[in-house]
Amino acid sequence: MPEQQFLEGKAARPAELKLRLRRAGLEYLQGAVQNPNFNEAHLEPILSNPDLPAGLIQGLAAQKQYLARYEVKRAIVFHRNTPRALKLNLLHFLGWRDLARVVEDPPQVPPVKRAAETLLKKRIEEMAVGEKIALARIAGPGVIPALRVDLHPDVIAALLINPRLTEDEVLAICSEERASPAALSTVGANPRWRGRHAVRMALLRNAATPAKVSLEFLDTLAGIDLREIIALPATPRLVRATARQLLKSSDAIVDRKKVVS
Repeated sequence: MPEQQFLEGKAARPAELKLRLRRAGLEYLQGAVQNPNFNEAHLEPILSNPDLPAGLIQGLAAQKQYLARYEVKRAIVFHRNTPRALKLNLLHFLGWRDLARVVEDPPQVPPVKRAAETLLKKRIEEMAVGEKIALARIAGPGVIPALRVDLHPDVIAALLINPRLTEDEVLAICSEERASPAALSTVGANPRWRGRHAVRMALLRNAATPAKVSLEFLDTLAGIDLREIIALPATPRLVRATARQLLKSSDAIVDRKKVVS
């Protein structure tokens, strides 16, 4: 009976409350929040109940002593029944790891995801390098551009192993005039990206790419690409000389083939 469930929740002892709140029905939950024995120890189990209604969530959020706890704010944001307005308000209090989780959380509605993503991108400016590295490994497409512009070699290295990183983002890193030789070397050494022709050409076109990296790619290029690299004013002398030698050898092979045919 609904009324009986309500009374049971209202009169339950602390240990019983903790045990039943995770799976209790609406009537029991309504009684539980009016129970004098209900306290902070019961917040985690009640907020983990997927059937906790929006009205009771708002009632818990209205209690300042409860909402002062970070884990309560986080649990409310991630509860599927929390009203959108309340989620949007509490997002501002979440740390970057939880904001990243919100962005990737399937049940979250698009406006909440977009707000979390916006906040996360703003936080990146204030994050320590170690935090940026950790985020770079898991960041979604909307956050990657904000991390990419950091250009710290270790952040770039973490981005390069992110499965969501696209070739366009890698090309943007390689084409960045502010990129350091160390950052470009990181791209050039990455097994996932160094074999792509577009990435190799972008690295070769960047004046900051170390000659050691560029020399590793030259013998994979066609004649038209070698001519482009030779013509670039910023191409290092050793790289240009090597490209000329490779082009000469390539032209000689072509001439021999013409003679044979």
